[in-house]
Amino acid sequence: MIRVLSLLVAGLLLDACNQAPAVVQPIQFSHKAHVDKGLPCDGCHQSVEKAAFAGMPSTETCMMCHQSAITDNPEEEKVRQYAEKSMQIPWQRIYEVPGHVYFSHRRHVTLGRIDCVRCHGDVGASAAPLTVAALPISMDRCMDCHAQHGAASDCDACHR
Repeated sequence: MIRVLSLLVAGLLLDACNQAPAVVQPIQFSHKAHVDKGLPCDGCHQSVEKAAFAGMPSTETCMMCHQSAITDNPEEEKVRQYAEKSMQIPWQRIYEVPGHVYFSHRRHVTLGRIDCVRCHGDVGASAAPLTVAALPISMDRCMDCHAQHGAASDCDACHR
């Protein structure tokens, strides 16, 4: 009973906060430019179908296309500078669930066939890097989606 009450209070507090503070991304990345070229989400977020965490693009992934200049945008050169220094680009996460919540991208994307936009919004239309979540992650949104898809809604399915 105490555990259920604690989880309920935590969920209400998280929903009240609704958004994490804005972050600064290391490169002025345009999702739109990449989507317009036909690159799918999993082209950069390569573990989305295999793991709990979708993954942030590695410098090596970016370098598969950006070995040399594709555009005249100076932000593109930053990718090569990270590669020359053998450094990973320090992308800042903007979507993150609390530590007591278990979320698996593999379960939702591969098994549930849920499109990225359902949870993340139309990130592909963004010409500037995201600094806050396009759609806030909340227990209410998750529960509504689970109800619509007939997915488990018992606490232990997602809460650890």
